[in-house]
Amino acid sequence: MFYRWHPQLYLRYAPIVDYIKKLPNSDKLSILEIGSGSLGIGPYLNLPFTGVDIDFSGPQWPQMTQIIGTGKSLPFPDKSFDIIICTDTLEHVPPQLRHKFVAELIRVAKSHLILAFPEGKLAAQQDKDLDNLYRHRFGQPFPFLTEHLQYGLPDKDAVAGWLKPAQIYTFTRHNLKLRQWFMQGWMAKTPLVDLFFRKVLLLFLPLLKILDQPPPHYRIYFFVTIKS
Repeated sequence: MFYRWHPQLYLRYAPIVDYIKKLPNSDKLSILEIGSGSLGIGPYLNLPFTGVDIDFSGPQWPQMTQIIGTGKSLPFPDKSFDIIICTDTLEHVPPQLRHKFVAELIRVAKSHLILAFPEGKLAAQQDKDLDNLYRHRFGQPFPFLTEHLQYGLPDKDAVAGWLKPAQIYTFTRHNLKLRQWFMQGWMAKTPLVDLFFRKVLLLFLPLLKILDQPPPHYRIYFFVTIKS
């Protein structure tokens, strides 16, 4: 269902999809995504999965089982899913609740936890700059970035400490200049520009994936192997 793809979301999910597809019997593993929205990883992984979110409005993914809720208190027993995915969600959680949020993800993970979020001073500064640009253009805060700025971005060292003693592999991705270009295109809010950024750029995904790799980066990925 290629028509459901979005270039910027493809770049967000591509490292996660690559990781999952390398796992033994990946097509048989149970998957839970926290903060999935109505599509989540579905269009890029094309496997059945369960999504948890407070809002599933928008285009629907038929292979997703939707559960209304938050990652702060998941309605599942311990070790319920082989893989837990949570990307670009932790920054929307108040700082004092983030440790508990991560602990809840670990609780329901049987084998693997994939956690990704924006991190670092350059990422935080870009969020501020984009919010200022949005305010200048539209006279109001950038809704998507409100909680980023209110709560501050997560600290990678703190998160790593919460994940111990599990085996952790990390790397960063999403080139800051490329992200800024995408976000400014999103702000244009004109039909032709929107069509270009949402659909025409799908023709250039291999090139975008290459351009996404050089640092500095916006997002850090934690690939965590849960010990039995």
